[in-house]
Amino acid sequence: MLPALASSSRDVDGGAPFTTRNLETVPCGGVVATFPQETISRDFDTYIDVSVTDVLTAVGLKYLFANDKTYGVQVMKVCASCDSVVGEGAGAEAGAGAQEDLYENPSFDHYCGENAYGHDLEHSGLVFLPLVGNPSFDHYCGENAYGHDLEHSGLVFLPLVGNDVRPGTMPGYVYSRATKAGKDERGPSLDLDTHLDYAFGIIATMAMGSISFAPDFMGYGAETTAEKGFLLRDTYLTSSIPLWLWVSNFVAESTDSRSALGDAAFYIGASEGAYASVALAEGFRAALGVVPVNTFASAGPYRLGSAAILKTIINPVAGGDVETYGYIGILLGEVYSSTNPNAANFGQGQDLLNDENRELALSWLNDPDLSKLEMNAKLIDFDADDEYRIENLWNLKIVQFLRDAVEAGVEDPCDPDYEGYVVGENDKFCEALKQNDLIDVLENANYNIELCYSDEDTVATPDNMPDVSVNTFLTATLKTGDHEEAIGACFFDAFSDIVSSPVFRDFVPEPKHKCNPAPCDSGPTTTITNAPTVSRDARGGPSSSARKSSLSFMSTALLIIVGLGSFMALCP
Repeated sequence: MLPALASSSRDVDGGAPFTTRNLETVPCGGVVATFPQETISRDFDTYIDVSVTDVLTAVGLKYLFANDKTYGVQVMKVCASCDSVVGEGAGAEAGAGAQEDLYENPSFDHYCGENAYGHDLEHSGLVFLPLVGNPSFDHYCGENAYGHDLEHSGLVFLPLVGNDVRPGTMPGYVYSRATKAGKDERGPSLDLDTHLDYAFGIIATMAMGSISFAPDFMGYGAETTAEKGFLLRDTYLTSSIPLWLWVSNFVAESTDSRSALGDAAFYIGASEGAYASVALAEGFRAALGVVPVNTFASAGPYRLGSAAILKTIINPVAGGDVETYGYIGILLGEVYSSTNPNAANFGQGQDLLNDENRELALSWLNDPDLSKLEMNAKLIDFDADDEYRIENLWNLKIVQFLRDAVEAGVEDPCDPDYEGYVVGENDKFCEALKQNDLIDVLENANYNIELCYSDEDTVATPDNMPDVSVNTFLTATLKTGDHEEAIGACFFDAFSDIVSSPVFRDFVPEPKHKCNPAPCDSGPTTTITNAPTVSRDARGGPSSSARKSSLSFMSTALLIIVGLGSFMALCP
């Protein structure tokens, strides 16, 4: 995957298509713009109408290329001098070595030799590269992806040496936060800085020198108009890919490419964050070519396709503590009730929330004055007898469908061969669950995934686990205790890995920074005093909604200095 996708954008201001940013702001070797094939196909005719003043010529060009808009196009700014190309070798960085023998050609020596005027000056231009589309990227960030046109936010932690961004190429470290609901839980970029979401990014960046991320995720943080994406696999990618790409561009441009975000990452999370970590590792790999170095996931609900977590919620006796976790039923009710158009049961009459109390449940979830515990209390107090009944909120047909399966000992009620599976009644609901199941990802991944869980967990129960024996890249560590206790024990292992594991300490990503292969000692690194107050849209130009966003940094004195910023970005 070419890194230029980080600079592509949508023309959100409604001007001419294929608009690019000011070329003066693009560093040598930087990407001016990326136009996927679908963008070219859609907007080429409009571009010709805007760019070609002669009507007949415009008509002719549109006719001539009507069936030849085959590839996407990436535009890069390139700079080189005769001396640098030959003496140091443009090919030298690629391992081809210097090309001094070119001077033996009299014609070459005439144009590029030491007597040629300008031989020692750097000249610039544009190069246009043909691109082949990436279906995975389009799936998560294309125009049909829910939330593709919204700005998503999160925290980024940059490693500093002194007051400068650490030179070189650094891996990413993505921390996926646990479930948030209710007041004071708006996402890492808006929560209190004493929150655990801060700790992981600071510790990883401090100890590893990584560029660490803590995404807010869909419906949280700065952008609250989107419906929340609890355990909807695609939403984690649509709200995180823009952040990765924005930071990749920002680091390269603000340091003149002396620092770079590498194409490799570590992932960590617990509970919902464990689910998100597995989804992000696979999604970033497929959509961006980011290599998953290690994924550490604790107490996660991975087996959605067989309704494992839903079966727990309908049975509070065998399940968890309603006073602590009842709000999970409301979150699940929201996402599987025609709020996200990419869910298979959207508008199919198979919503998880019942019609009678749908709006009431959603009002609890979106009430800024309600905490998780207060939501739980409302569930318990729903009836006069103070007895918890999930069917007060959930569709009774679906609740009964799941209960019948549990009573019959059916592991997968969404198996079409199960007699309770009925087309037109629960098939689309089941399809939505299958869409978001991660068992196939876990059992077929060809990169390291560490799972940590407890067989005493009553929320992410052991039946959420994959068959670890089928994949040598997959390991599992068993802990004791309930959901929270298991997460605490697992996170202790995660902190220990950062300090002592060679997987974390010794990993070196493929270099992307400008001064490779020579050490970055030929000049000062860039000191960030005031970061941009205008974020970039897909091609790097300012977006209408981005004008209100900013990127700010502060330093914290730890073992090394950590740069911290909150930011927003659109899908390209």
